[in-house]
Amino acid sequence: MPLNTLALSTLPPHILTQGTAIRSLMRNLGGSIGISVLVSQLARNTQVVHAHLVERLRPDNPLAQAPFLPAPFSLSTPDGIAALNAEVTRQAAMISYIDDFRLMMQIALGVLPLLLLLRTKREPPMIQSTAPVAASAND
Repeated sequence: MPLNTLALSTLPPHILTQGTAIRSLMRNLGGSIGISVLVSQLARNTQVVHAHLVERLRPDNPLAQAPFLPAPFSLSTPDGIAALNAEVTRQAAMISYIDDFRLMMQIALGVLPLLLLLRTKREPPMIQSTAPVAASAND
């Protein structure tokens, strides 16, 4: 609501409806583009992080063996590999969500100085007359 007030407060009344329509269009376009960018970043980052996490899960890695790897996970059985892949995918998605939120924070902090450009139109102060009040005729 405050953004609508700021965006539309300087428009003359005869084009207020057009201004409202353009403001709604820009808001919808910005939201759609932002969501598209974040979803594509999420998918891309999930794949990249998944690849980085999986490259260390090899049978020759001693940390991927029985004492260090819990029971449902195993590199020797298909069910264990599937369970391990599901866990790695879950971890990669979590890291990707954190990266997306970091991106949103950086964009918000980067746009914050633009608030200085938003100024409302100020009315000039009323000038009060300093002329002395006429004395009454009965003095």
